[in-house]
Amino acid sequence: ITDGDHQVLINLRYNVELNGLQLADAATLKSSNATISCPQLIWGKNHAIKFAEQYGKQDVIVATDCVYIPQSVSPLFETINELLDPSGLFLFVNTCASACPMEDVLNIATEFGFDCFDDELWYHDDDREKKKHPVHVFRRRKEV
Repeated sequence: ITDGDHQVLINLRYNVELNGLQLADAATLKSSNATISCPQLIWGKNHAIKFAEQYGKQDVIVATDCVYIPQSVSPLFETINELLDPSGLFLFVNTCASACPMEDVLNIATEFGFDCFDDELWYHDDDREKKKHPVHVFRRRKEV
């Protein structure tokens, strides 16, 4: 679980421990019995490259309510582009306090070589009828 904000990370780590999970740091994650870590992740290509050196490429990345303004979409996809395994999935939900239209997200995703598969939209069971909180599924565009 990541965040860019130091105070949020403190809360994340507290919640992990409150739920009885063993928290690891980057140095002990692979060599311990810990099940989760909560490192800081600042968006952008250079930060993501350094992050990948420590934590590797990811099979699945989930981002929820993390884009508040259109200017943050490019740094998000720079990060996803560097951290997501070539065959991985990026799951994106953004409805809470966003002033960023989904159209902007889709346009930036396309620029980075990702396609959104709206036929694979997922919904929480409580939202299935209202379709208020769709989970957008992104995959890298396959080269032809």
